[in-house]
Amino acid sequence: MEMETNIFPVLNTKELGFEYSTYRVRNLRRDQDEYFQNKESLIRILSFQLGAPVQVVERDGEPYLVIPSDDTEVPKKVSLVRTVVYLEKVAGNTRLDFMARNPENDVICLRFVQFMLQAPLWRDSRLWQPSAGMPYFEKRPVEEENGIGRYRGFAVRAVITPSGRIGLCVDIRSKYVCIDPILVHLDRLRFRQFEGQKCIYHYGHQWYEVRIETLSDLNVSEELIQTNEGEISLLDYIIEQCQKPLPSELVELPHDAAVLRYRNNRGEERAAVAGLCYPVCDNQDNLMRRLHERAIIPPHIRRGLISRYVKRYLTNLRFRNAKLKIQEKAERISQQMFAVPDLEFGNGYKLSVQGKTGANQVSLNNLGRRRLELLRHHEVGFYVKESFRKQYLILPQSVWDSWGPQFVNDLTRVVNNLYPEGGGYEPEIITYRDRGPRTYREQGKAIMEALDEHFLVPAYAMVMVHRTTEQQLREHDALAAMVIRDLRKRDIFASVNHSEMGSRCYAMVSDREGELRYEVQQRERSRFFGYLRNVTLNKILLTNNCWPFVLASRLHADVTIGIDVKNQTAGFTVIGKHGAFLLTELHVSRQKEKLLKPQVMTHLDELLRQECRRLGEPLREVVIHRDGRCWQSEIDGAKAAIEKLRNEGVVAEEGTLTILEISKTAPVRLRLFEVHETQEQRAHVENPQIGTYTIINNVEGFLCSTGRAFPRKGTVQPLHVRCVVEGLPFKQALEDVYALTTLSWTRPEDCSRYPITLKLTDRWLVEEASEYDEDALRYLNEEDEQPKRRASV
Repeated sequence: MEMETNIFPVLNTKELGFEYSTYRVRNLRRDQDEYFQNKESLIRILSFQLGAPVQVVERDGEPYLVIPSDDTEVPKKVSLVRTVVYLEKVAGNTRLDFMARNPENDVICLRFVQFMLQAPLWRDSRLWQPSAGMPYFEKRPVEEENGIGRYRGFAVRAVITPSGRIGLCVDIRSKYVCIDPILVHLDRLRFRQFEGQKCIYHYGHQWYEVRIETLSDLNVSEELIQTNEGEISLLDYIIEQCQKPLPSELVELPHDAAVLRYRNNRGEERAAVAGLCYPVCDNQDNLMRRLHERAIIPPHIRRGLISRYVKRYLTNLRFRNAKLKIQEKAERISQQMFAVPDLEFGNGYKLSVQGKTGANQVSLNNLGRRRLELLRHHEVGFYVKESFRKQYLILPQSVWDSWGPQFVNDLTRVVNNLYPEGGGYEPEIITYRDRGPRTYREQGKAIMEALDEHFLVPAYAMVMVHRTTEQQLREHDALAAMVIRDLRKRDIFASVNHSEMGSRCYAMVSDREGELRYEVQQRERSRFFGYLRNVTLNKILLTNNCWPFVLASRLHADVTIGIDVKNQTAGFTVIGKHGAFLLTELHVSRQKEKLLKPQVMTHLDELLRQECRRLGEPLREVVIHRDGRCWQSEIDGAKAAIEKLRNEGVVAEEGTLTILEISKTAPVRLRLFEVHETQEQRAHVENPQIGTYTIINNVEGFLCSTGRAFPRKGTVQPLHVRCVVEGLPFKQALEDVYALTTLSWTRPEDCSRYPITLKLTDRWLVEEASEYDEDALRYLNEEDEQPKRRASV
């Protein structure tokens, strides 16, 4: 059976005649910390300066710059971060062959084709683009609600198709922007709410995104712009530069309109008219939540919209003297599927979709429901069966004075029903003052004071906090991070949940004797107890290392390690052959998003030695799952660690290292559609089945870790997996990724898009590695006359 993609092949690659010149890049070396950053900066600077596709390639470890051959003057040197690079032209030009397939040629071809898309789409008056490389949107919102408009458009990227051709990958995107602009007239007080705000600036018929920095003292007639003919007011400059006929919002602009300042992508200060700036809405904004939910579209609608955009905007693109001819029908690929691995629960109970001997069979469509049933079954239950250690439950005082005691009773009942092996969930209750402002600083200060007043022992804990009242989004993430880190210093492993669900669902009632109590409202019971089950799984049992089920058959790898870095915290999650042994460690890093070679070498050395001791034999297949990009320093550190451990017998002499980059986001996502032709010659479109995969080449593939067996709104997003260090055959490495996604511990009745190696690493990093203002908390504490007593641990 064939699957349809969202990739549309370029039909006339033979006609695209480009020649390029090559320049040696001196003083740009891989051993420099800023190597990759500077490489990208060099591409961006010269592409903008020359108005041409520019690409850096590596030959024998040395960087070379590729630029189209024309009369454009290329600078001899370029200033970058902590270095200046020098460009030396290599003799002769090279004709670009769009039909040849090799890594270097592919990179150059894709860069040239991608650049060919930008200019004609940017000039299309029907579209707008926030910035270069971003999606394109139509200028009329498809719907409006609460003063917010949802603009629909498409993202497009040049890719190598599964059949080895050049193609365009196209997907649907939405962006949320306020219908009304910033006020035409602004004073300093009213400007404060827009400081730092992203806006779409309507510069005549060209719309693009800016970040507002300051309010000018001058209005649009007083603000002067320097031109070749002299100075001119900002208002006159815009009217002179913009394409005619002018849009009405520009024609009606008052002469004394306020002026805002922003910086362009070169860091240069620019002026914008306040009344032409439309604030962008964050996806986390509650006002646009329903708009965002309606933007989640099923596969048949997505496929139709993609086809419509391709025909409307992409079939007749011209760049200089070249024209791109795009096939209107998407490329198809052969369907391939991985089998769902068998799972093992408590007391040796095995569950199999494949119907293996000695296991209990279940259909794929019933797998999620059956997993949840088995966890509740008194003869099966969780794979891990250990008694609870000391538990704390930290609650706001206002919650404990109202619905808190009933919440504790309800939570305890759910925990004990789901995990009776724990011997009874009996947390010690600690309350903290919350009568003041519910800000990040005030709540954080109150929690720490409450903890200091108690004698705490090593334990596990759950902390309930209120949503913060600050206008800044995600301040509650910073509060959670602060709480978890502080408790970790006290040898307490904690999780955080929020009070809003309890506040919404509990209500005060009185019985026949007039006694007052809180109970869950009848209309909220199903939702609330489902919520409590999720709290039990994610905030209590997983925090206590109680794994629900594991793989019944071994992975191809002996050990798999998930790595991610967030806000100067590095997370490592180690999982054994069957997913039965799992360990997550967090380490402070000086780097925000990447690790240095010595760090990776040190941490991997420790983790692999532990795993070797646990297995009692040398490791043969070591696999690393890197969340997002794996930096060269990390690759070098991993290789050095394996080589060192191979010499010491920890890794077998024939042992291999495999490093996979697993991307959570992408400029354009590959989509797969199952398309069936009906008797009426109409296409019936479905999501692919879970386990479907495609391998583009020997080192890159896409995996459907979600699919039809677990119905969800929207269209399946295949997981992009790329091998950057080859050891294990790529198909086996990809199959292991899929097997680890079936460990859907956070929602046993559902599927997981990500392997457990990254899922748990991300879970800890999201809560512990969020940025927070430690100085703000310290300042509040210093206001007290007497420091609070800190209890011993």
